[in-house]
Amino acid sequence: MQYSVLASVLLAGVAHAWLPQDRDLPAFNQTARFEQLGKRFEPSLPSGVTKIRGVNFGGWLICEPWMMGTEWSKMGCDGSASEFDCMKDHYSGSNRDAGNAAFKEHWETWINPDTVQSVHDVGLNTIRIPVGYWAYTDIVDTASEPFADGNLQLPYLDAVVQKAADLGIYVVIELHGAPGAQQQDVFTGQNPSVAGFFNDYNFGRAEKWLTWMTNRIHTNSAYSTVGMIGVLNEPVSKHDDNGNRYPAPGEDPGLIQTYYPGALKAVRDAESALNVADNKKLHVQFMSSKWDSGDARTNSNVANDPMTGFDDHNYIGFAQQNTGDQYTLLHSACTDTRVVSGQDFEITGEWSMTSGADWSDAAFFKKFFTAQQQLYEKPGMNGWIYWTWKTELNDPRWTYSYATYLNYVPTDAAGLENNVYQDVCSGYT
Repeated sequence: MQYSVLASVLLAGVAHAWLPQDRDLPAFNQTARFEQLGKRFEPSLPSGVTKIRGVNFGGWLICEPWMMGTEWSKMGCDGSASEFDCMKDHYSGSNRDAGNAAFKEHWETWINPDTVQSVHDVGLNTIRIPVGYWAYTDIVDTASEPFADGNLQLPYLDAVVQKAADLGIYVVIELHGAPGAQQQDVFTGQNPSVAGFFNDYNFGRAEKWLTWMTNRIHTNSAYSTVGMIGVLNEPVSKHDDNGNRYPAPGEDPGLIQTYYPGALKAVRDAESALNVADNKKLHVQFMSSKWDSGDARTNSNVANDPMTGFDDHNYIGFAQQNTGDQYTLLHSACTDTRVVSGQDFEITGEWSMTSGADWSDAAFFKKFFTAQQQLYEKPGMNGWIYWTWKTELNDPRWTYSYATYLNYVPTDAAGLENNVYQDVCSGYT
């Protein structure tokens, strides 16, 4: 079955934001790029590739110590749970400049334009960049929020998205760490005991961030292939801690009825002020209802906007009682569906091969990757973005770059295209 052709014309009959294939981005038509690189063969891609196939740049503009222990130590952050805590614990007062220098070196080196080239050269066409609210320093309460100066990361972000633009790579930028933290997890840049995002004050700060980032995207040519902005990553959900965290204070109905429409308005108002044409507007992305923190489309403003996208996150290994059972893992990948009716432009924006299976089992992980690729490219889905490109774990289950080195995953665009035709689910359905 061919999963690489869009199942239907998206948003037919209405104005819509731009999609990668609308602009014939080079990363969605790799033939020319392979010719430029002098590759031995020219891939045959029917009608070009229209599915999102990408990686996250995790651990870069928001550090996650669990996957970068040596780097975290090098930054002088030993013993601290998050970026917030590192600056508070190690770089307070007169030592703040040293903390800024440590984070600046990390931003310069963890991911850079050469990384984008490497992503492109293994056949991927999309990158997702998690960003924290402190990148916009105007909304940071410096008296109580001791992050490193986020404006210092912007030249490095500019350079990375410029390289993506040069190569024709589609870019998703999303608010990964919100004011007050939308989750009890250090991926927010903080380590709160209770998620503190869900109130009018922090909603307002996040909306200012979205206005600022939207303006940056539309007025800086380096951002010309940024096509989607995510308004919030992984808010507290019903599956967190067996449902014991949900709802966080103020989350229900605040997330769906107040923040989501406010976030959408912030982006659209910024675009209106800049006179952005419909076909150049951003897709505004919300968490899929599969995430189980509510359905953004139950708000009429979101439901009636034809330029929205939806972000599905699916870590199969986390959902199994026996995380090392290969049959169970493949059965899940081969029988699941991530499609939600009415959620146009839906991608699985985070997934991995994490599991209890021995990562040295090449035959299994080749199947596990392929089965998941096919799951996220089925009709009704628009593709996938793997978590993540780089870690210090030396573990292909989490590290796409290492998985390509081991040849667990295809290493060019033709290989990824051919993967959708492989029968890896026989016996697992």
